[in-house]
Amino acid sequence: MLTENIPRENRSDSQAEASGMPGRPRDAAARTAGTFLLFTAFATVAMVIFRVAADADQPTLVESLAAISESKGLYGIGGVARLLSGITLIVAAWFLLATWIIRQRLGTPGVPVLFAVSGLFTAVSGGCAIWLAVSVPDAADAISTFAQTTSTEQVADLRWLTGKIGFAVAGLALIIAARKVGGTLRRISPVTAIIGILMQFIWIDSATFMHPINGTVFFLWLIAIGAMLATGRVERHFSAMLDLNQASDVSYRA
Repeated sequence: MLTENIPRENRSDSQAEASGMPGRPRDAAARTAGTFLLFTAFATVAMVIFRVAADADQPTLVESLAAISESKGLYGIGGVARLLSGITLIVAAWFLLATWIIRQRLGTPGVPVLFAVSGLFTAVSGGCAIWLAVSVPDAADAISTFAQTTSTEQVADLRWLTGKIGFAVAGLALIIAARKVGGTLRRISPVTAIIGILMQFIWIDSATFMHPINGTVFFLWLIAIGAMLATGRVERHFSAMLDLNQASDVSYRA
């Protein structure tokens, strides 16, 4: 349950002290969102590790399926990790929408919505990877026939497309997030915007060498923002900003 915002004049000293902030109640939704962003980061790392270990990114579908056949377990675990990273990002987005930071328009509501969309596409991509790991045959002579089936090509293409869309939409969320921030987040907003822009290079085949770099910096961003949300650092900065705005408004009216 979210803690309701209680006006300063209606709150007791014990309520203010328990909140951990002088003028605003502790936001459990923000801290939960941060925790799930950390889960997303770790699941994403696991996905990359197992996908690389399976060595399934081959030039042709037949070659990719052959690699998957030889490393079903690794590729399947990578698919599960991708599915989980999408689900945890959706959950994080849900809690972000419930924070008073978003409800009071101190943050952009479109950011958690885009994160949820990104998580949905990522989860679908993970599900497709799991299907391929489970369905691909062991026999080498059967792999070529399996690759020619319509469903196999569709699932493989869907895995590729939804994975790219999920990553690109997350980058778009970062670009928008950099536009309206305060406190510590304002100081890193240029970096946030740059990361979001670089993540759009996922669509450029000639920029393949950048993909591991972009994935790494996105992981570091998730860790940093997730930790700041989970520890209450973000809400303290926004609380101070809101209190300053309220004080300025009172002075203006006076």
